Amino acid sequence: LTVLKTQAELGLREQDPEAMRRIVESIATTTDTTVHLANRLLTLARTGHGLAAADMASLNLADLARTVCLELALPAVRKQVDLELDAPPAVYLHGHALLLQEMLSNLVDNAIRYTPAGGAVTVRLQQEGLQARLTVCDTGPGLSAADQEKAFEPFFRASSAQHANPSGSGLGLAIVHDIVMLHHGQIRLSDACPQDNSHTRGLCVTIHFACLAPPDSAILPPGISPKPTEHHDN
Repeated sequence: LTVLKTQAELGLREQDPEAMRRIVESIATTTDTTVHLANRLLTLARTGHGLAAADMASLNLADLARTVCLELALPAVRKQVDLELDAPPAVYLHGHALLLQEMLSNLVDNAIRYTPAGGAVTVRLQQEGLQARLTVCDTGPGLSAADQEKAFEPFFRASSAQHANPSGSGLGLAIVHDIVMLHHGQIRLSDACPQDNSHTRGLCVTIHFACLAPPDSAILPPGISPKPTEHHDN
């Protein structure tokens, strides 16, 4: 807010139209950053109050992943980052749709922000029995082992993150962690690329959730498909 006030005061004193335009563009950028931070703080506060039973419902996590990837496809294209989604038609679980969508948005948005032009972000959702596994991997600078241990702390920013995204708030992974915990899931970080493969290590976020059986179907062991219904003529 202090930066916005200073920019506005400079604009009021400026007479040159081109200089005024540059100041207005700066105000717009600062406003976007402030809104982004405020939304993340509100989400963090919301997760701190836990979830009531009335907030939870059966939902399709694959649909949420497709929605988020479509919303963030344009920023990825603008940055020349290849965004890929690999997901089955449906993975059902019991959860809070708004918070899970926020979790996905944070993960994919972070991955795009920290991945340089020409890099790739892969979102993969898999189901094995009654377990769902979500992974979001990028080809950005990654995090050291020491930074991975602190990454879920609010406002923590690794040096590599500060260099790649100076305007970041350090709240994205903290929010993701809290939402995963509210849904009784598990989350871990790992390197996405072998350390001897180029100069990047990348970051891979892996999340496990308990999921529901698809409606009107039985869960079969991994690798076994249901037999097609046979029709016999009398």
